[in-house]
Amino acid sequence: MKNKIIYIVLVLFFVSSCGYTPVFKQKDYPFRISKIEKIGDKEVNKSITRKLSNLSEETDKNKTIYNLEIKSDLTKLIISKDSKGDPTVFKIQIDTEIKILDANGKNKVEKKISKTINYNNKSDKFELSRYEKTLIENLSQNIGERIISILSSL
Repeated sequence: MKNKIIYIVLVLFFVSSCGYTPVFKQKDYPFRISKIEKIGDKEVNKSITRKLSNLSEETDKNKTIYNLEIKSDLTKLIISKDSKGDPTVFKIQIDTEIKILDANGKNKVEKKISKTINYNNKSDKFELSRYEKTLIENLSQNIGERIISILSSL
């Protein structure tokens, strides 16, 4: 009998939820993005656009319409070298300038977002290249989330 009660309590504990919903998973924003103009690094812009793509759907006519101009710049720097002169630590920096325009083309907001990450060199250059692509993708996604938060605060 005790085992059945414990089993029922455990099942109820795991089935019930706490009501947590991720902030950026919300699908119903009070705005939509009509047009995104991209200038600069194609890989960064593609990742940011992918993050913002679900906001471009025309589901509700009552939503505020924004146009975006995104200018991105990707910089890879060597931070430190070993005694032989080989790089040991790199830095990737993504600088993004965003112009948010309303549907009439009037400038609403201009923001600069900069994301940076340092990472160690790897002996396998293929693995290093894949790791750099992953880092660039993650930083670009963070910039996309920041843009959503800026649009939500307007």
